[in-house]
Amino acid sequence: MCGIAGILYFDNKTSKKFNNNQKILDLLKHRGPDNQSFKEFANCTLFHSRLEILDTSGASNQPFLDGENKNCLVFNGEIFNYKEFQKTQNNLKTTGDVEVLFNLVRAEKENCLNQLNGFFAFAFFDQEANELLVARDRLGIKPLYYYNDEEKFAFASELKPLLELTGKQELNLNQVNTYFRLNYCAGNETIFKNIYRLLPGEFISIKNKTVTIKNWYTAPKIEGGNLPELLEDAVKLRLHADVKVGTFLSGGIDSSIISALAKKNKADLHTFSIGFTEENYFDETNYAELVAKHINSNHHTFKLSENDFLNNIHAFLNCIDEPFADSSAFNFYMLSKLTKQHVKVALSGDGADELFKGYNKHKALLLSNSNLNKFIASSSSPLLALNKSSRQGTIANKTRQLKKFNELIKLSPIEKQKFLASISTQNEIDKLIKQKPNTIYFDSLFKTNLTYSNFEFEDVFDLQTVLTDDMLVKADRFSMQHGIEIRNPFLDYRVVEFALNLSNKEKITKSAQKIILKKSFGNLLPEDIFKRSKKGFELPLHKWLSGKYSAEFENKLLKKEKIDAEGILNYNYIRELKEQLHSKSPGDSAAKLWAIIVFESWLNNFKEYIKSNA
Repeated sequence: MCGIAGILYFDNKTSKKFNNNQKILDLLKHRGPDNQSFKEFANCTLFHSRLEILDTSGASNQPFLDGENKNCLVFNGEIFNYKEFQKTQNNLKTTGDVEVLFNLVRAEKENCLNQLNGFFAFAFFDQEANELLVARDRLGIKPLYYYNDEEKFAFASELKPLLELTGKQELNLNQVNTYFRLNYCAGNETIFKNIYRLLPGEFISIKNKTVTIKNWYTAPKIEGGNLPELLEDAVKLRLHADVKVGTFLSGGIDSSIISALAKKNKADLHTFSIGFTEENYFDETNYAELVAKHINSNHHTFKLSENDFLNNIHAFLNCIDEPFADSSAFNFYMLSKLTKQHVKVALSGDGADELFKGYNKHKALLLSNSNLNKFIASSSSPLLALNKSSRQGTIANKTRQLKKFNELIKLSPIEKQKFLASISTQNEIDKLIKQKPNTIYFDSLFKTNLTYSNFEFEDVFDLQTVLTDDMLVKADRFSMQHGIEIRNPFLDYRVVEFALNLSNKEKITKSAQKIILKKSFGNLLPEDIFKRSKKGFELPLHKWLSGKYSAEFENKLLKKEKIDAEGILNYNYIRELKEQLHSKSPGDSAAKLWAIIVFESWLNNFKEYIKSNA
């Protein structure tokens, strides 16, 4: 688990060099605090910042070179099945996965990718052929941004090092629009016009000034498989490391299953959960403690107060690489920070909600297509008439959900997907953003991409967008701020392919969700864990934004003079949201204001990289 970057000038005889190599390493250091280095060739420089997990000796440091310095690899991630390849590779000088991957890519180039079980983003430079190969894993667990023009190609794990390599760029209003719709940036475009995300399952080959982007992985149609065996093997593979390994345990079904399977294979397992000292509605640590006691793990519970939020919020906002307003990211940031004091690797339950239809919206979508929808809407009319609607308590949140459901049943299938994915409507965004954006890009996200072309859109949208651009961004960016590696057994590609090929009725009915998970692993956990309702891993935003932090964000980030001077957002709409926040029916105003706060903070931190649109 590391940070990588690189720049290739297309003229292999050029004397042109990037002149500030140390700055790139400094910007990547949080991703890999154990070792930082770079390698210069005539027209190519590769950078690496290492988090030591496998073979912690210097022999596995990167950039990794062959004996003649003709080939070079920089690699972020883990290859979990690397031991299989060690049996067939001779004269290995290391005991980890880096040298194994180097040998595979040198021998087979992109043809080796389908053999790998792991998460990765890597670049391999062949100096003799003057060819660069860049690839990203099947699910997009590890990030990769890139840029190219007539003169050069550059890439990096995060935006700031890439912007250092390429210079100032203009804001992409298409992605600004998408961000405020979803609370995160999505798809292959980024917040900057000329910088892109390599999509999951893609590779780039650069040779003779030609940049070729291809899809190397398409999820297949398969039959059969045994989920308990597949998932337990995925957990076993991810427990292997040369450093301490634990699990994140929220008390939900997914992390509880992973922790139980991990405990079966690791007697001294440490588990970690986080909650709130002052907010019982958002605190679920009692469930985590119930599971930890049941599986007999060494459990650590961390509790956050409003003062913890105030003391850490600026450091959190300052590390956001691309605007990202999923409020649970702060929880993840703090959980990673506190967990790092005990272990260097943590397994998580990421991916199960997307694979096995565990979100509340999946049930809402199913019910909205049934004959019961009119009855549900009419029977809930007294609640719909209630004035108070928010995420701040059981009744208020149920009212909010019922109001959304009443709107949902009126929509077409594709509009239902957009509605359920969005935190704001397009009409609201048009009031917020001064220059009306083109919505074609946002609409393009609601089509099946190449990786999942064998499956129906409604079955893969959460995998190709919500998982990749929200959940996995959260897991990567905010754990790597503290140099901790997150591993995701549910996202072992064998488990993913098995889940994709299940029928919907094996995952969800009108009365139950994650059906196959409950059938397969019900014997591992207390019955109460499977009976509890689904709750999000959210912050008590309404209380915190309308309380001690209110003056902080209003006086610094949301001042009218600041907003007007930037010329991007309309202050009048922000003022409306502030008024709604303090009203009896705050709705989602706190989440919408949080998105604006994050965006404004991000603008402050990236202003030196933003080219004027004037």
